Amino acid sequence: MKHNTLLASLALFSVFLTFSHSATGQSAPQAPPIVDTPAETRNSTIVVADEHKPFLASAQIFVDAYTKRDAAAIGAMFTADAEFLDEFGQRTQGREAIIALFANVFQTSQEASIHEIAIEHLRKITDRVVMEEGVVFTSESSNHVRTQSRYVALHTLEKDGKWRINSLKNLPSASVSRQEHLMQLAWLVGNWVNEDSESVVHTTCNWSEDGNYLLRRFSVRTRDGKEMNGVQRIGWDPARKIIRSWTFDSHGGFFNGLWTKHDKQWLINSAGITDSGDTITATSIYTIHDPEMVTWQYRSLIVAGNVRENMEPITMVKRPPAPNRSAK
Repeated sequence: MKHNTLLASLALFSVFLTFSHSATGQSAPQAPPIVDTPAETRNSTIVVADEHKPFLASAQIFVDAYTKRDAAAIGAMFTADAEFLDEFGQRTQGREAIIALFANVFQTSQEASIHEIAIEHLRKITDRVVMEEGVVFTSESSNHVRTQSRYVALHTLEKDGKWRINSLKNLPSASVSRQEHLMQLAWLVGNWVNEDSESVVHTTCNWSEDGNYLLRRFSVRTRDGKEMNGVQRIGWDPARKIIRSWTFDSHGGFFNGLWTKHDKQWLINSAGITDSGDTITATSIYTIHDPEMVTWQYRSLIVAGNVRENMEPITMVKRPPAPNRSAK
């Protein structure tokens, strides 16, 4: 399959075309993703104490069970006489009643999801009781704004050696801040390079100083000597309630995109104008495999009214940090 160099940078920036003239070759370099951690903790290493690991694992088990709509698996995390107090103040007593409650939630709110449970504090009350406090991030569906609510849980160590929730209290939910919306794209932050037989693409993404945007810079160089660079700003659109990006290249082209999450994939619906005045629309897809590897591809690409064939997925790997050159 042939692609011109124009499509090379399209592969790079979710649907952003660069050079307007020819050169053939296999799929052009794609948009290296962006990845990293929250603004407060980026470039830091988190060390988890052994006594805290069961509770971190429990939080992830809860998220996974909710995603699978497995009420029984959630019930197994509670003691037989557990108490659950939801954000509306409604109390549910006993494991079986809690299972029935979540089964009803899954039936009536089929698109609701828990994105993350962020543990903030763990406090040992006794050798067999631990208090956990944190924040849970949820949404009614992929089209709804994420919300957050605080919670307090008491874990009890039972005779079989397993920690289970004896009491769980959710506090009223509140809208998520723009920074917390963008934290969904924390995987984008970092330095990336993609290289094939036709071109080399370098991309760097960092948080803005105020934490309200992700700022992305990219450069493209083809084997025949053509060059282009550009910038992308990603932020939260409070009017449309969606993550949005604006991209500009050094040749005068510009683009905007709307980002939507579906499980481990991000779909970006984009539209823009090349430096020569051609209109472009497309859908691109990022698939997150792990913090070090992401695949990217575009679909439904239309350039100046001409439909282009879909691209095969391209694998992107994060660049390692520069070696430590400190004097010995």
